[in-house]
Amino acid sequence: MIHDVFTVGDREVVASVFDDDTDTWALTTGDGQTHHSRVVVTAASPFVPWTPNLPGRNDFRGTTFPAAAPDPDFDPAGKRIAVIGADAAAGRLIERLSAAASVTVFPHPPRRVVPAIGRWRRRQPPVGVVASPIDTLTPSGIRTRDGVHHDADVIAYGTGLAIRDHLPDDTLVGARGLTIQQAWHDGTEPYLGVAMHGFPNYFLLNGPDTARYIARCLRLMAGYSRIEVRRSSQQVFNERVYLRRPRLRPTASAYELSFGPRDDAYDGTATLTVAGADHPVRVRLTGHVDPIDGQYHWQGTVFGQLPADVLKQSRAVTLAVGERSVPARITEQTPQNTHSIAGVGAPPFALAGAEFSAISR
Repeated sequence: MIHDVFTVGDREVVASVFDDDTDTWALTTGDGQTHHSRVVVTAASPFVPWTPNLPGRNDFRGTTFPAAAPDPDFDPAGKRIAVIGADAAAGRLIERLSAAASVTVFPHPPRRVVPAIGRWRRRQPPVGVVASPIDTLTPSGIRTRDGVHHDADVIAYGTGLAIRDHLPDDTLVGARGLTIQQAWHDGTEPYLGVAMHGFPNYFLLNGPDTARYIARCLRLMAGYSRIEVRRSSQQVFNERVYLRRPRLRPTASAYELSFGPRDDAYDGTATLTVAGADHPVRVRLTGHVDPIDGQYHWQGTVFGQLPADVLKQSRAVTLAVGERSVPARITEQTPQNTHSIAGVGAPPFALAGAEFSAISR
């Protein structure tokens, strides 16, 4: 074994703080105890139940709870239960509640075509389905847009999950006092969904594939006290995730659970100078200020033929967009025969209204 292992499964971890002097994490649990560890692997979900801000939501006088986190002591017997939404958690809850209570479902509009399930539905306890959109919640139930009032003692929200936010600043603190709020000020940006720049020896466990990746990282740590994803690698990965997303036909959205990047971006023609020779290319670039070093980091993709023999000798290049010319570095050639490029400092594209601020050390 490379590492001694201890688990904190029956207690809530309220704070995780990295110590730069010892390269260890201090984990504080809800009972006030502090545990120290070289490596932290968290399997906690970043998601929490999401409740829409429906008109009259605070006026309802009955019991409410998210379908994903029902009260284990809740007794549905004899209750009139309204289920708003039809996510996976609501599906499991409806099956359990319908045997003991009157259940009415207010689903989102259908977004897919499925085979008929009439035979399966006939075997289930009766569940009412209301197709009319919700107009408002009342103290005693739900009024739909067709003017009908549906009495309810309980409302369960099966409206999906959202990424948790509004965590205290001291909940997760990485290297040099960097908080997770500072690192993810523009949205979540983990590398491969597993590791985060600025948070050494800290891994997110999301499934069997990530477990194998984490195990490889731990083997690489043999003889070392610290492992951390490079900022450039994390930026290139997220640039591909955000800028190469497929273009789908727009559809109605019941609710929004994510958001795109707010970084500056450029997609267009450029001139790449390699070993004194100019090459016309198309580039797709993005960047933002690194919260750790306070400098502007930009990166992206170069589309076009580049001299492989010259790049083997030196990857230092110059990229020009219009009159702007900056030094850069080719970081890799991708399987799609494009090249990844990155730089630090003023980018080759304009930053309209950008403000820069360095983090004090």
